[in-house]
Amino acid sequence: MKGQNPLERLSSQDVRQSLQWAALLAAAIGLATLLGLIHFPAAPLLGAMIAGIAFGGSGSHLRVPRPAYVLAQGAAGVFIATSMSPAILVDVAQDWPLLLAMTCATLFVAFSIGWVLNRTTGISEDVAVYGSLPGMSGAMVIIANERGADARIVALMQYVRLAAVILSVALFAALLPDSPEASLPPRDISPLSPILAPLLAAISLIAVKIKRLPAAGMLIPLILCAVIEATGLLHLHVPNLMILATFGIIGLEVGLKFTREVLGHVIRLIPAVLVSTVMLILISAGLGLLLYAFTDIDIKTALLASAPGSIETVALVAIATKANVAAVIAFQTVRMFTVVLFGPFLVDLLMRLPIWAFPGKTASRRET
Repeated sequence: MKGQNPLERLSSQDVRQSLQWAALLAAAIGLATLLGLIHFPAAPLLGAMIAGIAFGGSGSHLRVPRPAYVLAQGAAGVFIATSMSPAILVDVAQDWPLLLAMTCATLFVAFSIGWVLNRTTGISEDVAVYGSLPGMSGAMVIIANERGADARIVALMQYVRLAAVILSVALFAALLPDSPEASLPPRDISPLSPILAPLLAAISLIAVKIKRLPAAGMLIPLILCAVIEATGLLHLHVPNLMILATFGIIGLEVGLKFTREVLGHVIRLIPAVLVSTVMLILISAGLGLLLYAFTDIDIKTALLASAPGSIETVALVAIATKANVAAVIAFQTVRMFTVVLFGPFLVDLLMRLPIWAFPGKTASRRET
């Protein structure tokens, strides 16, 4: 408004933003409560994500503060690691060939879906592959942007898939029987737990500065806490309020990515992205069924282990739905490291394959 000094404008903006945050949090809590009443798994995560999508898509410019999201990643790592035990590490070490085989199979499926998207929609080759790779969504967007690909389309593909995976795995995991390995013998909680658990989560604020380690904010606290748990030194417990906040912050971070700008720029691609997302989820579920058929892993754990989502969201759903968390983390971690560390090399290698030069090619590599 004319005649309004900068301080007044700043104050009005702060008030408006505070009201938006209050409305967003109220919506997230309300949806989470409603989902909890009908016993839907991971209700805080889903409620916050749905609220975030509604606000982000309606034009809100709210963003989860970076320190809050990093702390949530650290808390997720600690929460996940409290499910560890000494026997788990032995089992994981013995199954490394299977972990590698499942990772390769999932990446082949993702690449194939990216190729089909390129052929049918005109999305450039590198964008189609980066958008289809199941790794860390944020990392894929950053890598794509640095490599000259259209990060907006990659973001849409990654975040649509992430939201769809969260919804689908939470729904199907709720309908399947609990894993026998999920019912661990009771252990005495250390009296140091109320101090150590938050401290380990807070390490994420330092760990996140390790740029070469993907998801360092979650993995460093997870590894430290896993060592404590797996060696039998102590058994930690994450307070319920901290767990709820962790679920909620991660859900909001995913949901608020669906901004009006992102959706408006690539609105024509949404049907194709949704179809490709459903196909990737279904084929990944098929791989999970093969894992269940040829190993002694229960069906819920097998489906979560093969789910093409981010490690923290899938692991949180695994805990909430009483799956074998250690097995899920093992499969998801191997795939995440493979995709994030070797993603650019893999994409460059795939771009040299002759299949991109088939007749009917619709877009050059750098078209968007």
